[in-house]
Amino acid sequence: MNNIEQIIASPIYQECLGKNNGTEVNRMFCNHHFEHLLSTARLTYILILEENTPFITREMAYAAGLLHDIGRWFEYQSGADHAKKSAELAETILSETDFSEAESSLIQKAIAQHRIKNDCHEHRSPLSTALGRADSLSRTCFRCDVWEQCSKFEGQPNRDTLLY
Repeated sequence: MNNIEQIIASPIYQECLGKNNGTEVNRMFCNHHFEHLLSTARLTYILILEENTPFITREMAYAAGLLHDIGRWFEYQSGADHAKKSAELAETILSETDFSEAESSLIQKAIAQHRIKNDCHEHRSPLSTALGRADSLSRTCFRCDVWEQCSKFEGQPNRDTLLY
């Protein structure tokens, strides 16, 4: 998985991981460290396999998962949506890999859309849908002591509704 090694070795990627870690030092909710990104990448690939989506490769699924929250620090600083910033940062990082333009574009779109709910009327690719679901599934919300204060659960009667 040469492309994935290139992403992880990217100075921009490493800088973003550091910024995420730095802005989440005192965060009481779950964090966006490398472990979350890797879990999301693995689950994205599993979901793609379950859906039998042949045109999305393992490397594409892993790239989307590893890059989907790299702009989280930006949201803390500016209030802007981290998904859009992550897609923007991913564009630069992906340009340094061997992904084709079409593959990079699909990965970026999935990252930009990973927070869109399934009932939204905006068209989502299978990679975007899998990434969004994997992002939620990678969390251990059922074990969280502060879940009732988490914005992910606003308007939801209980945390179980987040999983699907």
